[in-house]
Amino acid sequence: MCMSDGGAAKANKAAAKLSQQQFQWQKDQAAAAKADADGKRAAMSEGLSKINSQFSGFDDPYYKGLQDNYLAYANPQIEQSQLHAQTGLRSALANKGKLHSSTDAAQQGELATTYGGIYRDAQSKALDYSNQQRGQVQMAKQNSIAQMYGSESPDVGLQSASGAVGALQTGPAFEPISALLGQAAKYASMDYNNALYSPNGQSYGAFSPLFNRQSPASGGGGGNQVSTIH
Repeated sequence: MCMSDGGAAKANKAAAKLSQQQFQWQKDQAAAAKADADGKRAAMSEGLSKINSQFSGFDDPYYKGLQDNYLAYANPQIEQSQLHAQTGLRSALANKGKLHSSTDAAQQGELATTYGGIYRDAQSKALDYSNQQRGQVQMAKQNSIAQMYGSESPDVGLQSASGAVGALQTGPAFEPISALLGQAAKYASMDYNNALYSPNGQSYGAFSPLFNRQSPASGGGGGNQVSTIH
C-alpha cells in the first residue's frame, strides 16, 4: 500500500523536526561544555594569580634581609673570637718583648688575614642560606600549583600555598658558627704542632706567638712540651 503524499509530507516534517532538535541539543551541549571549560580556565587563572600573590612576599628584599640577618647573627661572634685572639696575641708578644715590633705587625697581619677569610666565609654562608630558602620557596609554590591543576580545584592549591607560606615565613634556622671559626682553630692547631715538632720550635703562623716549646726536664722521659702563653 503506497503512502499518500500527505503522509509522506508529515513524515518528512517530523524527521526534519527531530533532526533540528538533535542539532540544537548537540549545539547546547557544546555550548555548555565550552562554558564549563571557560569557567574552569578562569577559575584556574584566578587561582594561579592568588597563589602567586601568597608567595609575593618572597622577593629580592626578603632574600637580602635573610642574608643580613645571618651576618647580624654571625659577625658579632666572629668579632668576639677575633678580639680574644688579638688579646692573646698581644699578651704573648709582650711576654717575648716583641710588642710594637715588626714581628708584632707581621703576626697581627696574619691574624687579620685569617679572620678576613672567616668574614668572607660568613658572607658566602649568608648567600647559601638565601639561595636555599629561594629554592624551598620555589618548590613549595610549584607544588601548590601542581595540586591545584591536578585536583582542578583552586581551593586545594590555595590551601597548600597558605600552609607552605606560613611554614616558610620563619626562615631557615641558622647553624652555630663553630664551623666558620673552625678555620681559626685549624690554624691555631697547626701553629701548636709546629711549636711542638718543628726544628727549634719555629713557627710563623697567626697564632704561633701563643705557644712556647719546652724541652723535657733533665732525666725525665717524654718528648718536647708546649706551654700556652696567657
